[in-house]
Amino acid sequence: MKNRDRYPDDWDEIALRVKQSAKWTCSKCGQMCLSPDDKLSINLCPTILYKAIYPLSLLLFWLIIIQQWLTDKSLRTKYTLTVHHSDYDPSNNHPSNLIPLCSACHLYLHRGQRGNISPGQLKLELGV
Repeated sequence: MKNRDRYPDDWDEIALRVKQSAKWTCSKCGQMCLSPDDKLSINLCPTILYKAIYPLSLLLFWLIIIQQWLTDKSLRTKYTLTVHHSDYDPSNNHPSNLIPLCSACHLYLHRGQRGNISPGQLKLELGV
C-alpha cells in the first residue's frame, strides 16, 4: 500500500469490516476471496511422507514442500480481497466510498483509470 500515512490509524479495522460485509466476495467479478482465517493446506500423500525417510527422497520431500508453499503464496495473493476508494482519496472512508475488490480487479481499475502516465504527459502541442 502506497503512502500508508494517508490512511487513518484504524484502516485495517475499517477494511476488515468492508470485507466481512461483502462476505469476502469481489463486488466487480464476484470472485470468492480468502479471509485471514482461511488456510491453504499442503496435501501430501502418505507415500511421499514415507519415502521422505530415505536420504535422496528427503530432498524431494522438501522440494515438494517449498513448491507447495510458493503455490499457496501465489494463490493467497490471487484470492486476496482489497478495499478500493472510489474517489481515490484514502482519507475518505465513508462506507459508500469503499468497494471490496479482488486484487486483479483492483489492479485493473487503477491501471485503467490512473496508469503510470501523468495527465497531459502524452499531449503533443504543435506550434502552428
